[in-house]
Amino acid sequence: MNIHRVMILDAVHPLLPESLQESGLCEVLDWSEAEPSAILEALGRSDFPVHGLIIRSKMNLDSSVLACAKNLRWIARAGSGCDGIDSDFATKNNIALLHASEGNRLAVAEHVVAMMLGWLNRLNQGNQEIRQGIWNREGNRGDQLAGSVVGLIGYGHNGSQTARLLAALGCKVLVYDKYRQGFAPPDQPLVLESTMDEIYQEAQILTLHAPLTDLTRNLVDKNFLQRFDRLRLLVNAARGSMVNLPDLVQALEQHILEGACLDTLPIENPQRWDSEGMQRLLAHPRVLVSPHVAGWTVESYQAISEVLADKIIAHLQQSKKPANEAAPNA
Repeated sequence: MNIHRVMILDAVHPLLPESLQESGLCEVLDWSEAEPSAILEALGRSDFPVHGLIIRSKMNLDSSVLACAKNLRWIARAGSGCDGIDSDFATKNNIALLHASEGNRLAVAEHVVAMMLGWLNRLNQGNQEIRQGIWNREGNRGDQLAGSVVGLIGYGHNGSQTARLLAALGCKVLVYDKYRQGFAPPDQPLVLESTMDEIYQEAQILTLHAPLTDLTRNLVDKNFLQRFDRLRLLVNAARGSMVNLPDLVQALEQHILEGACLDTLPIENPQRWDSEGMQRLLAHPRVLVSPHVAGWTVESYQAISEVLADKIIAHLQQSKKPANEAAPNA
C-alpha cells in the first residue's frame, strides 16, 4: 500500500490527523509551528517527498511555492473555498484541491443571521450607551427581520444554509448565483432564484456568500451600492476583499447605506489599520464587526475536520496514481 506523506501547516482539530493516521493511507507530520521558509525548503527536498498539504491560511500557495513541491498530489483546506492557492497551477499540474465548506455552513448561517438581528435591534448601540449610563429606549427601538427582503449572492453550502434560516424567519430571500440555475428549493417558497436587477430593485439587506475571484474582488464598490433602490444593510461573512472599504465608508457617510455587518476585512491585522478610512469605518455607530469567526464555532471546528478527513480518505482510495511517482508540476 502506498503511504502519502502529509504536512499539516495550520492548527486543526486533532480528529483530522488521527483519522488520516488510522486510515493507514497517510504518514501525518505536524508542521503547524514551522516558519514558511522552513516549509518551503522541506517541500523542495527530493529525499523527503510530500504528497499532501493541509492548510488554513498560514501561507499563500502560489505557483512559485507549488512548483517547488515536486511530489505534491493534493491540497486540502480546513475551511471554505481554496483562497490563497493558485488553483490554475494546481489544475494544470494534476494537484487535487479539497475543502470542507460543508463543515461550517450552519455556523456561518447562524452568525450572519445573528449579525442582522443585532444590527436591526441596535444591540451594539444599546450596550454601549448603557455602559455610559444612558437609558434610551426610544432611540434603540429595533426593526424586525421577519418580512424583510434579503438579497443573497452565492448559493453554495453557506449561501443555501443562510437562505434556509432567513426563510424560516419569514424573510423573502432573492438569490443570485452566476454559476447555478434551477436551484430554488420547491419546499422553500420564500427562497427565489433571482437576477441582480431584481436584487437591486427589492433588497433591503444584502449578504455575500460567493468565493473570492477576479470577478468578485471589490465587487461592492461605489457604483455597485448606488444601483440599489432600497438597500439598508450590507452583511459580509465571505471574503473581506469583496468589499471596497473606502467606497463603503463613503456610502455610510453619505447615507447611501445605513449600516454594515462585517465578519471579514481586506486586512485582518489591527497593526495595519492605520488608514483614515479604516478608522472612520470602525468609529461608525452603525457598523458591526466580528473577527472572522462566522464559521469558527466549537462545533464547526470539529465538523470541518470530520468532513475533510472523509474527503481526503475517499480521494486517496479512489486515486490510481502511486504516491511515489513524481507529479509533473516542475
